[in-house]
Amino acid sequence: MSALRKALFLDRDGVIIDYIPYLGKPEQVQLPAGAGEALTQWQKAGYLLIVITNQAGIGRGYFDHEDVAAVHTKIEQEYGKEGVKFTDFFLCPHHPEDGCDCRKPSPEMLLRAAEQYQISLQESYFIGDAPSDVGAAIAAGCQPVVLMTGRGEETCQQLDKFRLQLAGPIPVFANLGETVSLLASPSSE
Repeated sequence: MSALRKALFLDRDGVIIDYIPYLGKPEQVQLPAGAGEALTQWQKAGYLLIVITNQAGIGRGYFDHEDVAAVHTKIEQEYGKEGVKFTDFFLCPHHPEDGCDCRKPSPEMLLRAAEQYQISLQESYFIGDAPSDVGAAIAAGCQPVVLMTGRGEETCQQLDKFRLQLAGPIPVFANLGETVSLLASPSSE
């Protein structure tokens, strides 16, 4: 049996691209400053890069699966210029009121990714900017990390409700570039 791998799970909007509510067009994609360099460092440290995203705009009829696929292709192209390769994109296309099993804060997408790619969730991080990202990370058993981008400020005001579920603090960073400091921590080795 092969050893389990580590992953850096990433929310999409407000984390790997600038936050625009219901972004559905490739031309709207903007990478945050320093994000490519940061993800390159995570990748070189042996982490799989996997995007975990709720895309309720599909369920609401704002755009369709093809639109989202075009956005993901644009993201891959832009990051590819910096040598970044995403392992996969997992998305929930459902309306929040559909009652699906995959919508964050459900851990379903993280659990599916872990099974598909033989990932140790305990050795992995999930970087997000929303309470649903933190909740999904905790429910899946991986370390949540909050960015102060996108909806991060609002999320930080809600972190107390999650702290009791964790042994340690939830790291908070101003941007994706700062997260590489976690690579020097003992838990990332």
